[in-house]
Amino acid sequence: MPTVTASRRAIPAMLPSVAVGSVVGAVGAALLAVLALRSPTTAIHVGAPAVLVGIAGWMFFSARYERTLAVLLLYLGLFDGFLKLKTGATLATLGRDVLLYAIAAGATVRLVLIRRPVRIPPLTLGVIFWVVLCLAQVLNPVVPSIAHGLASVRQHIEFVPLFFLGYAVMRSERRVMGLLALLLFAAAANGVVSLVQSHLTPAQLAAWGPGYAKEVFGTGSLTGGGRTFVDAAGVSIVRPPALGSDFGFGGIVAAMALPGALALAAAPSRFRRYMPLLGIGLLLAVVGLATSQARTAVVAAVIAVIAFLLLTVTSRRGLVTIVVAAILTVATYAGVTTLFGTVASGPNRYGSIAPTTVISTTISDRQATLSLIPTYLIDYPLGAGIGSAGPAGGSAVGGQADGAGLNAESEPNFLLIELGIPGLVAMLALTFCALKMGIALRRVAERRLQYALAALTAVLLALCCIWVVGATTANSPTSPFIWLSFGIIAYWYSEMRAGRVAVRPRRIRATLTTR
Repeated sequence: MPTVTASRRAIPAMLPSVAVGSVVGAVGAALLAVLALRSPTTAIHVGAPAVLVGIAGWMFFSARYERTLAVLLLYLGLFDGFLKLKTGATLATLGRDVLLYAIAAGATVRLVLIRRPVRIPPLTLGVIFWVVLCLAQVLNPVVPSIAHGLASVRQHIEFVPLFFLGYAVMRSERRVMGLLALLLFAAAANGVVSLVQSHLTPAQLAAWGPGYAKEVFGTGSLTGGGRTFVDAAGVSIVRPPALGSDFGFGGIVAAMALPGALALAAAPSRFRRYMPLLGIGLLLAVVGLATSQARTAVVAAVIAVIAFLLLTVTSRRGLVTIVVAAILTVATYAGVTTLFGTVASGPNRYGSIAPTTVISTTISDRQATLSLIPTYLIDYPLGAGIGSAGPAGGSAVGGQADGAGLNAESEPNFLLIELGIPGLVAMLALTFCALKMGIALRRVAERRLQYALAALTAVLLALCCIWVVGATTANSPTSPFIWLSFGIIAYWYSEMRAGRVAVRPRRIRATLTTR
């Protein structure tokens, strides 16, 4: 994967094409505006794809990967799930693939034209093994057809290019901090929408679009259960999807954004002028977390924040992070309870995950699921058929997989059903190596960079901890975050090992040296 500077010099012949892409994008935007005036439904079904193609063209021709990647991440956090539920068409999720692979294809073309040696990222062999393993599952005899296998492999390797883009693009402290800011912005936007949805009746939310109706009433879910719950008074309460395609999306985005918000708040003076915006974003993110009615998201957020604090307390300066975190936590709680009293005191599902009950709740809710792991290890050592579970579990392309009725309510169960023991071992190895690298990066001397990398590592650790309650490697927004973070951590770890990043001396070694 080429660096940004090298790619700009290598392909001047493609620069005129950038203008073409810009024109296509402008025409698409004009078409969307005209269609929106005539019919909102037509605008979404016809105009949105036109704009998407124009944006993809710009992404292919642009060598400013930091900008194209930012647009992709905002699309994933703000538009991907909304368009799917608004239109009721599962094919709407292909839009994210169009954008992602436009960036990857353009980068590949530049890589070929540059004809310069490139560094192979750490973890590359593991990533290649993962992709080969997933593709090999297409030939598994239990898969009903090749067509079904090819359609189902997407959920496992769809976001793998983000590993290489993260390695190639996020090569400065400013860009990593910018990623955290984008994540907080997406969490804040989802928080606003989640707050609005939390005050709607199921019928009102279902009126947003065909996909919303399926989610609310359960006609489109694999389990047949609607995304609602009943409070003590017998009133049906919605579980807001925010801007995602499933309930709890806003809460998960908030959980991933909170450590980054703390990293931005604890950064030196460069970012202090943005503290009011940061405070508003953090408040809205917590609102999204509170209104999501997703207990898993709340637990993940707590684990992520605690892990971030532990990773950053490497010296006295780490105490600043704890102080800032405490102040922001008190301010956020006060804001939520004062301005949004209905959120704090209204009906919710969080009583079962209080500090004194969270472990017992997890055991009782997932005991039956986790007890199946030994059974699946023995019965399905090579998998029960790719496409049996996850986002591809409801696909009827090429037939129905035999393992469609199996319990995939945890990450180990999901991987065993889909990819067997090799898949589970491969993902465990990749995750363990990435976490090990991320923890090692706590020695980075530059404070802002250390905080930013610690935030990414903390979220990875939190997502790993919630493996027991759900699959994270095949769903958005967790899957794109995982692969992008793998790439970012791999780059900075290789830089540290090569001596190109200043590190703090180990305490014991420093003590012996001074003596």
